[in-house]
Amino acid sequence: MDTEKHVYRVRLDFLYQSIAVYAATLVVYLIIRSIAEWHIFPTLWQDPLLLLLSAITLISALALAYNIFMRRQIEITRDALRFTSRARTRSIERTNVAFVQIGPRGREVRRVRAVRIRLRNQKRPIRIRLSNFERSRKLLTDLEEWAGPLASARSTRPAQA
Repeated sequence: MDTEKHVYRVRLDFLYQSIAVYAATLVVYLIIRSIAEWHIFPTLWQDPLLLLLSAITLISALALAYNIFMRRQIEITRDALRFTSRARTRSIERTNVAFVQIGPRGREVRRVRAVRIRLRNQKRPIRIRLSNFERSRKLLTDLEEWAGPLASARSTRPAQA
């Protein structure tokens, strides 16, 4: 791996899409409701469906604002992985890694969805879901290159009970 660091940010497009869909549904519902009952425009407290759609849209907007504020990302350098957010930075040195498992245990799949990193002094592995990050295929190749001999083959590691 080269000397520069590779940065992969968390994808937020799902939140943008959900806000757009919920807001469009809310507008269409208001239009249909106002056409059906033209003399009565519903208030928020009188209509439970309007209240539900408004709450879902507001919660999605708050989740998007929170994720933009946190700015989560993975940095891959030659000798460490850094999980960075506004609140915390966690660094994993390559010397502390027992093994890196790429893909699911016990079976071969076409698409790798997750990478598990087992540390020597920790019971639970660190799980990276590749689809949660921008440029997930490049992230996978960089993680494979970073792990080197620590990476287990995709289907050779036996499933543990």
